[in-house]
Amino acid sequence: MKELFPLLLLASCAAYASMPEVENLQVTQDPKTHIVDVSFTLSAKAVVTLDVLTNGVTVGVDKYSSFYDTANPKSGFPAGRVVAAGSHLWQWRPSRRLPPMELSGGQVSVQVRAWSLDAPPDYIVLDYATRSNATFYVSAADLPDGGIKAPSNPTNAEEIAALVSDVYRTTKIVLRKIPAAGVKWRMGSPTSESSRNTDETPHYVTLTNDYYVSIYPMTERQFSNFVQSYSGYGMLLPKSWDKYTAYRGDFSTGQYCWPENGHDVSPSSYFGILRGKTGFRFDFLTEAEWEYACRAGTTGSWCDGSSNPSNVAWSSSSFSGSVNAKEVGLKKPNAWGLYDMHGNVYEWVLDQYGPYGSASVIAPVGATNNVTKRVARGGTCRRPYGSTRSAARYNYDGTKFSDTVYGSSWGVRISCPAALPDWMR
Repeated sequence: MKELFPLLLLASCAAYASMPEVENLQVTQDPKTHIVDVSFTLSAKAVVTLDVLTNGVTVGVDKYSSFYDTANPKSGFPAGRVVAAGSHLWQWRPSRRLPPMELSGGQVSVQVRAWSLDAPPDYIVLDYATRSNATFYVSAADLPDGGIKAPSNPTNAEEIAALVSDVYRTTKIVLRKIPAAGVKWRMGSPTSESSRNTDETPHYVTLTNDYYVSIYPMTERQFSNFVQSYSGYGMLLPKSWDKYTAYRGDFSTGQYCWPENGHDVSPSSYFGILRGKTGFRFDFLTEAEWEYACRAGTTGSWCDGSSNPSNVAWSSSSFSGSVNAKEVGLKKPNAWGLYDMHGNVYEWVLDQYGPYGSASVIAPVGATNNVTKRVARGGTCRRPYGSTRSAARYNYDGTKFSDTVYGSSWGVRISCPAALPDWMR
């Protein structure tokens, strides 16, 4: 009988009471072939993530991407996706870049984690090629492709910086989970904030659910790949010059009108097409969700907590010549890894425009008596820095393509619930 070298084991779950469990985890290696067997039992259907670590540091997904499910070897990499309950055996032939003596020396651990379908991992990556290619990752450092070189024990900022890659701005979309459920925070701006407007009344908001949001505004190439063919003039520029109604459908007929009709959209709208291709319920953020995601825990004018907007914003103050939108991802992201929240192009949000109250609210949905006027956030590169603040809000006719005063246009940052759609369950 051949002798099998045991590897260190690590099975864990996020701290949710309803989390499924990884049970009976066994990791062994054949000393001659170096093939690694990972067997386990999953107590319930779940998203399963996998990591291989040497001395507690990930070896990088490129070195263990050849893992496969022995029950279905042609299905591709088995982790980062929904896995059925029951017993599983995954196999891996380590890359030659990972010397066999490291494995046999007991320096390697294999981490298998199970995540509830109602509380999946922090990152989703969508590949335009196929509906089923939604892959889940625990952190930004885990994401493959695009020449990402995550350092050993990376800081959060270094993990986020690794995402500046063309593949994540063209053929794939990265969404980050925003931890919002139950958090009470202040929306709007204090009267002392420079450049503030009177419609930014400060008030406390509590959101009830976590949600995913794309780390970039949708680019022209992403729009062409994921929604419909588009011949823009810059593939990494934010997709713009789009009406609110183009994304959701004509609300003048009494349909597709938030909040009256909830998240219903026309099947022929941009969101309708995107939902059909991906299976996820994509939509605009609500105004409160947008500001919460933008702030990322900050309370001042800018999402990085500094007093220097040039770090995070494009605006008319940034340019000495013509003022035009810039490629996404060139400025610093906020603490949640979201780029271009300030300036560049306006971003539509779901809400009808209306005044804030001063009282605390829970999961606000905006006005219900101003159907035509829709809210845009983030400002534009054609306005000064003060107009791109975290709290700055604008209202425009949702049937129009652009702001006729500044010649600016509207883009989109997509969002969906932080729970898996029915087709994945």
